[in-house]
Amino acid sequence: MIHTAGRWDPDRWPVYFLAQNVATLHYTDRMAEDHLLAVNEIRNAKDTDLVEGLLTNADLNVFIDSGVYNLTMTHAREHGISMDQALSLAPEEVDGFDALFDHYVRLMLKWGDRVWGYVEIDAGGRANKIRTRGRLEALGLKPMPVFHPLNDGIDYLWELAEQYDRICFGNVVQAAPADRKRLVATAWTVREKYPRLWIHLLGLTPSPLLLAFPCNSCDSSTWVGPARWGTMSSWAATQRLWDVGEGWVYDRDADSAGPRGHHKAWQLAAYDAHLVGGCMRRMRADREAQGWVSAGGG
Repeated sequence: MIHTAGRWDPDRWPVYFLAQNVATLHYTDRMAEDHLLAVNEIRNAKDTDLVEGLLTNADLNVFIDSGVYNLTMTHAREHGISMDQALSLAPEEVDGFDALFDHYVRLMLKWGDRVWGYVEIDAGGRANKIRTRGRLEALGLKPMPVFHPLNDGIDYLWELAEQYDRICFGNVVQAAPADRKRLVATAWTVREKYPRLWIHLLGLTPSPLLLAFPCNSCDSSTWVGPARWGTMSSWAATQRLWDVGEGWVYDRDADSAGPRGHHKAWQLAAYDAHLVGGCMRRMRADREAQGWVSAGGG
């Protein structure tokens, strides 16, 4: 079995990672434990120093995404093609790929054993992903492979499950609800056969779907909704219920650093998401205590 890099705990699951940028990370690291940050968001020495500081805190988990989504989205916009077309291009055909590759390698050679884990540079479809991953592994890196169910073929999923201790599962974020259910159910089926396999669902917000088909971890940026849209919802058992009212929403006219400002909104949203992740783990523990046996995480 190929072991992916990082200081992860196979027994601590499920985990909800807050996908975010450096601006929000600066304010949310004290409110939540689990953070996802893309390589393209780490732009300068100041950003690097911030992440360095987080990595000294043993209570925080920093999961690094490759930045391929941002790279291909930018390429698609500049060349007037669809996102799916951009994602299918060979890496050497995508503007800026070499620069992203070099930046990724520099950071992961430096941080690879201190982050929770890092996603492979998953550009260009199955054959290109394997080729690029081979380059990374030859450099001593151990990224988490990504399976894209819409174009990789189901046999590739079983191949990765056999070979690796952790993998990522893509094509979830933009899937219609019925398709998303089938994708998550497929991931669960694989975990039933390989209970030691950790599966991370890319771009999936916690929901009751994950109570029916538990997987080890997921991430999304929807947690920042209270600061983005000016609304705040209550949650129970991973289900968003109702608006809690204006008293919990930041004041758009207030100073950003004030008690009703944007920064406090990020912190409140991060704490709310942190509670959702904790609720997921407690529900798993309760169900196992009642005799329900789940697929394991390690």
